[in-house]
Amino acid sequence: MFDEPYRWIDAIHQRRDYIAEQINRATPVVGLSVREGILLATFHRQNPKLYEIYDRIAMGGIGHPADLETVRELLLNMAHVEGYQRSAFDVSIERLALFGIAPRLKAAFEDIAAPPLILDVLLAEVGQSSKEDLFLQVSFDGNLQRSKGLTVLAPSDEMSSKMDGLLEERLPPKDRTLDEVLPVLSRVFMEILYSQEELGMDGSGNVITPDKLEECKSRLFKEKSWEGVLLDRTSPARVKKVIHPEDMGR
Repeated sequence: MFDEPYRWIDAIHQRRDYIAEQINRATPVVGLSVREGILLATFHRQNPKLYEIYDRIAMGGIGHPADLETVRELLLNMAHVEGYQRSAFDVSIERLALFGIAPRLKAAFEDIAAPPLILDVLLAEVGQSSKEDLFLQVSFDGNLQRSKGLTVLAPSDEMSSKMDGLLEERLPPKDRTLDEVLPVLSRVFMEILYSQEELGMDGSGNVITPDKLEECKSRLFKEKSWEGVLLDRTSPARVKKVIHPEDMGR
């Protein structure tokens, strides 16, 4: 009887390791404020990872498709109930996260008798200006992380930090446009998903074999499907599909 808490803690550690292992190979989702609104961008092999939730709100996620769909339905239902009972302006990602999915994910994670939900979620809410844009990451254990301007939802802290650093270094610092960020995004995705040898780079990141870099660019858009959506801050039809220039020939 006295060792039950220790068994639970050990089971929680094993559960955390299992979920991390399951999402380890996921392609990151990037959220980025641009002049036109908020861009969510990623690549996927089969199943979409970006969804419209409400008027100013979209969701991205990494993990098991069925679990992402479960959370998407929960968010959709909660957002529309909130909008009906209160008003559309009362629907926010803060409320959806704090009173919706965060408690559900925490409870599911800590219930060691039931299968875990294998996913991490990114919520984006567009404002009237980029200063009012907000991102919320909700992890599989219900923890929250807020950010503005730029966020990376990745399967590991190491990948997230690396990608965030590359984007901060290469993106225009202010008033960046959609057309300016798309080429940077695809290049950074390439550097995250392929090795320096595959990219034709030396140890310092300098391109020494341009043909290999072009080959990786072609592979990226052939092996995976580009997925991008824009939460337009000026249009009533908020969520728009974003076509990448490199993907137009496919």
